[in-house]
Amino acid sequence: MADEKIKNTSEIYEIKVQGHLDAKWSEWFYGMSIVHESDGTTSLRGPLPDQIVLHSVLDRIRDMNLPLLSVNQVASGAQAIDPDDEGAGQEKDHSG
Repeated sequence: MADEKIKNTSEIYEIKVQGHLDAKWSEWFYGMSIVHESDGTTSLRGPLPDQIVLHSVLDRIRDMNLPLLSVNQVASGAQAIDPDDEGAGQEKDHSG
């Protein structure tokens, strides 16, 4: 049923910085998950509701003097998600 689909407008981002950032900073970065990579970097990953919040996260990284390595939008939440669909919220391969 189309009216039961949920429209998720957040975009999911992955931001990499040099060094290992303590997990206690997650709340300060709008709840993004903090993952320590084996190469000595930290990945911040999670949904951000808009560009204003993304820029706020980037400002905080700058203010902490963390070397920014990359910013990537890894998924767009601008798709309708059917909560009854198996694997809702996961990308599907439609390449056939």
